[in-house]
Amino acid sequence: MPLSVGATAIMRARLSLPTLTLSLVKTFPRIVRGYQLNNAVAVVVPMDHVTSARINGQSMGRSIVVLKGSSDCLVYEPEGRLMAVLYFSLPQREPWVQLDDGYRLVNPPSDVLASLRRLISVTLEIAAHDPDFLNQPMSLTAVEQSLLSTMDAALRTGVSCGPASSATDGYRRIVADMERLIRQDLTVWPKTTELAAQVGVSVRTLQSATQAICGMSPHRYSRILRLWSVRKQLRIGPGPRSVKACAIAHGFWHLSEFAASYRAAFGELPSETLHRAVQETI
Repeated sequence: MPLSVGATAIMRARLSLPTLTLSLVKTFPRIVRGYQLNNAVAVVVPMDHVTSARINGQSMGRSIVVLKGSSDCLVYEPEGRLMAVLYFSLPQREPWVQLDDGYRLVNPPSDVLASLRRLISVTLEIAAHDPDFLNQPMSLTAVEQSLLSTMDAALRTGVSCGPASSATDGYRRIVADMERLIRQDLTVWPKTTELAAQVGVSVRTLQSATQAICGMSPHRYSRILRLWSVRKQLRIGPGPRSVKACAIAHGFWHLSEFAASYRAAFGELPSETLHRAVQETI
């Protein structure tokens, strides 16, 4: 879910190697809910010095993020950042075979992280400026092995952050319960006191949990969920649909106020989103 006007991810580069895909992506302020990987591993390498992102309330800092299997984790990125994503089949060797499903934050030594960043940058620069490089299988295999070996070293020598503290993990469950309640009936705007009572916590605890995991109040999180759900329905919803119907279905009864909120969030009116979606299907 984007948190700023005109938010979009920018793919800076993408390189397919024999068994590994390397991408360089500029992200945007956003909330990401979970991921699903089938028989594969994704390694996220920070390529800049933005350290404000959190996963399930844990600070990601300069950590490399290793993802395997599936998880319902929530990632909060209040700032856009530049990151490399390496996606490949799970190696049947140490230290990879020891990975459990879920995510792991790994803090490698500074020199190992610098080597991995440098190798990623040099690889993409060579591919961009020397097209013949892509036509040489031996070169591609050699580069891939270098990347895998350096990631092996990062995982072996890095300090893995443990699981979230019991308090933080409890906060994540509270936010997940709150979100389920909100989604049960999007036409109704329950008060924070009502949400807290239904989740079974105090208002202060609900506010603390939402701030820790999502970086915002329960009310703002509820509004973002609804706005993003409206946008999704306007773009890909089944059959004929209208802005008014979509808005009311998500609890926005004052249409002028809804249109203003929608425009502030996405940089366009809901009618413009719907018109573009209709044109794309013609």
